Amino acid sequence: MSQQHPQQPQQPDWHGPPQQPVGPVPQAPKKRSKGKVVGFSCLGVLAFFVLIGALGAIVGDGDDKDDDTTNSAKGTAPASTAPTTPGAEKTDAPSEETDDVETTAPTPAASKTSTPDAATLGGDISRWVSSMNHHGVTWENQAAKETISGMPPTLNWFGEAKGATFSAPSFTASAFTDTNRQIRSLSCNAAGIPEGGSPQVAIFTDCITAAELDGIDNAKVRNWIQTKLPAMLGKDGLQVEHLQLAEATLSMDTAGNTAAIELSLDD
Repeated sequence: MSQQHPQQPQQPDWHGPPQQPVGPVPQAPKKRSKGKVVGFSCLGVLAFFVLIGALGAIVGDGDDKDDDTTNSAKGTAPASTAPTTPGAEKTDAPSEETDDVETTAPTPAASKTSTPDAATLGGDISRWVSSMNHHGVTWENQAAKETISGMPPTLNWFGEAKGATFSAPSFTASAFTDTNRQIRSLSCNAAGIPEGGSPQVAIFTDCITAAELDGIDNAKVRNWIQTKLPAMLGKDGLQVEHLQLAEATLSMDTAGNTAAIELSLDD
């Protein structure tokens, strides 16, 4: 018997069937990775938001600068001096209604001439002047016009009778009237009066009574002067007496051998 050896199992050919050449093999197209696409997409979105944020910061900074500039301009701008009251612009233009209105204030002279004369004692100034002439008066002023602020104009008479010597009696006579020559006051002053004062009693009596004043009792005046003057003369110090006559007051004062008498309207 022939000895048969067992057959070894045949190993398969791992190389497979032989491939037949078919020409150059085309390379497969490269495939892009999805991860790269996703990555680039995220980076684009992030860059977009970064750009938006940067633009917003720039715009905001510009607005802040504009606000600062505006506030600075407001703070440094000078305050307006134009009037804010309504109708202020109309004050420069003259009003037609005021064109015919007299705006000139009256002058002092106009005010005085329009003021009515004050009350008077009446009487006749010419009779008084004649009586004083009889006593030797020489006139310095006759009907001289005088004007005092706030008072009606007046006419003034003033004269003097001088003694023959320095120690001889002398006296002055004065009268004020309104512009119509109505008497407002009469006065006489004497110096160097001798004891008893007889001549001065006559002069003072004519000084008050010669003008025949309205409402004045000449007899009462004469008696009062004849009684008071001799008693007052020659005394030390100032002696003063008053006599009320209707709306006027008769005043007489003495000091040593000087004396004065005046009749004037009550205020």
